[in-house]
Amino acid sequence: MNPTMIVIVGVPGTGKSTLAKALSKELNILAFSKDELEAAIARKGLCSNKDMRGVGFEIMSVLAKNQIENNNRAIFDFIASRSRVTEQWPQLLACEIKYIECICSNEGIHKERIESRNRNIEGWYELLWDDVLSIKSVFNPLMTERLILDSMNDLSANIKLAVGYVS
Repeated sequence: MNPTMIVIVGVPGTGKSTLAKALSKELNILAFSKDELEAAIARKGLCSNKDMRGVGFEIMSVLAKNQIENNNRAIFDFIASRSRVTEQWPQLLACEIKYIECICSNEGIHKERIESRNRNIEGWYELLWDDVLSIKSVFNPLMTERLILDSMNDLSANIKLAVGYVS
């Protein structure tokens, strides 16, 4: 069996984590969130949550390598711009990866989500809309072949599309 890594990408506030958690339950496979991993490090006082310098990517790389070696599937949830993935995950690009990009086609709703959200990740910070706009201006997804899901659509419909895509 060839392992399949499912990488859910997109700018903040587009539904990546919501999709990753729901897809993890639907497929009964592990899901890893870069923000949650880095928050654990910040909670222990090992590093400021705004000064991780690739720590989360390194941890995710180790987790992905372990999953691949054990022929397991896993979901990874992070912004995953082209430069970040090629710099941080070059050894993993040889495995089978299915990319799902989350978008929010309604900018007003997207802004509202960012300004009102509280993800309840202890020790982590919430981004401001200006932060998201800055990320959005430079976001360049790694993949050309990917499933694009709009978080303006019903989550259950997006899960169904995602399951079909990764199966």
